[in-house]
Amino acid sequence: MSIFNKLRNFVGLSEDQEYEYEYEETGSHEFTPSAPPEEPVRPAPEAEELRSNRRERPFRSDVASNVIGMPGASSGMSQVVLMEPRSFEEMPSAIQALRERKSVVLNLTMMEPDQAQRAVDFVAGGTYAIDGHQERIGDSIFLFAPSCVQVTSMGGNLSEPPLPQVKVPTRPSMASPAWSAEPTVNRFAQ
Repeated sequence: MSIFNKLRNFVGLSEDQEYEYEYEETGSHEFTPSAPPEEPVRPAPEAEELRSNRRERPFRSDVASNVIGMPGASSGMSQVVLMEPRSFEEMPSAIQALRERKSVVLNLTMMEPDQAQRAVDFVAGGTYAIDGHQERIGDSIFLFAPSCVQVTSMGGNLSEPPLPQVKVPTRPSMASPAWSAEPTVNRFAQ
């Protein structure tokens, strides 16, 4: 065999050789076990006793644990942080308070309207990220609460501030439809 044939066989580029296998055919198509069925193995009584002791061991408090509690959840008391920011740069502290599971009341009356809108959008995004709730309490006053806080009022839900009444201007009388019996003047003909 030449070196090229060996290389071709090694790489797998040679033509496949067909192999014929001879199978031993049996007369029946039923399953016949070659070995007798085994009986299930039962554990020794000592092993079962060790397993039951393992389940009944009391929890030892001196064992170190990897569990770290949520900030603010261990004290049992809820906290509300009142913020009256003057600039957008103070908003990360509101997000940090939400992460510590504290409710945040934002009074944005001291901020410019465009900065206040940006601040509300920023804190609302952070609240959404932690599955929290947001409510508008009053004009430029908002409540942001983490998911562990339920916000209700005496009526059951927080009431929305009244929306300003918008007057819809009335249109002057419209032209009659094309299918009416009255003659219409063709305005585009001239």
